[in-house]
Amino acid sequence: MLKINLEKAVSAIREKKAKIVLLELPEGLKTRNIAIAKELGEKTSAQIISRIDPCFGACGLNENMAKQANADLIVHLGHTQFFSPETESFFVPLEYEIDRHKIKETMEECAKQLKEKKIGSAVLCSAIQYTGYLEEAKKLLEKKGIKTEIAEGKGVEKGQILGCNYSSAKSNANAIVFLGDGLFHPLGIAFSSEKKVFIANPLEKECRALSKEKGLFLKKRFAVISQAMEAQNFGILISSKKGQFRMKKALELKGLIEKHHKKAFLFTGDLIKPDYLLGLEIDAFVCTACPRIAIDDSSSYAKPMLTPNELKIVLGEKKEYSTDEF
Repeated sequence: MLKINLEKAVSAIREKKAKIVLLELPEGLKTRNIAIAKELGEKTSAQIISRIDPCFGACGLNENMAKQANADLIVHLGHTQFFSPETESFFVPLEYEIDRHKIKETMEECAKQLKEKKIGSAVLCSAIQYTGYLEEAKKLLEKKGIKTEIAEGKGVEKGQILGCNYSSAKSNANAIVFLGDGLFHPLGIAFSSEKKVFIANPLEKECRALSKEKGLFLKKRFAVISQAMEAQNFGILISSKKGQFRMKKALELKGLIEKHHKKAFLFTGDLIKPDYLLGLEIDAFVCTACPRIAIDDSSSYAKPMLTPNELKIVLGEKKEYSTDEF
């Protein structure tokens, strides 16, 4: 169950004496939008304007919308601060409310598996929803004889992993334990490190080593890379979202493509969707925005969708596969 601490948002609105507030919610919270807006409005007397276009992360903070609405404050729910905005903004990350017994059972199973594989030390990391349980998980592993660390990452909370930032998984430990659910983050960790990665999922009370998934993922991505090798015209996609805007990287890739006697064209937009690319006479696209666009949504696009590092493999500039880290 997701836990939202709206009292912090209420305090921030009162402290700023905000009269107009732009409220940003991730897609998974849209069903609770009315209740959240009502509570914030009633407790602060501020006018709450809810953003309805998709919001996938703090990197997509819409400062232009806030300025157009004359908002005194942006209240962004669901994520931690990603960059320094020019507009007054307050971030309220979400947390899972998990039964402590599930954490205990999960970490006991994790310690058992680490010992079976003769792994004596591990670094713990998680997505923001689970970071509140990292210290508890650390103590449980250490109680079972596993030397455990929670690393300080760059630009993130201690132990926090983003889809574009795996710095909290860097350590001298023998293995990496990801506390959470889903495959996207653990796969990113696996390609950013040579170490064994374990997924400790407290929702299912299970722990397992990431093994076959890495191979299956590579097969899918190399199928896309293989398709792109025939491309002559490349479209380089640049997100106008402030936290994803990478013009320097886009220009670097354009030069690299042209060096190989192929053509490159630059495209920009706030939201990158398959529909928006239809009709463009492009053989393959390279996304400089969020890596999830290429990784998670690749099958939705009619043409191959590559990450910058995958483009380098296509052009023969690189042989080994790796994930992008901003």
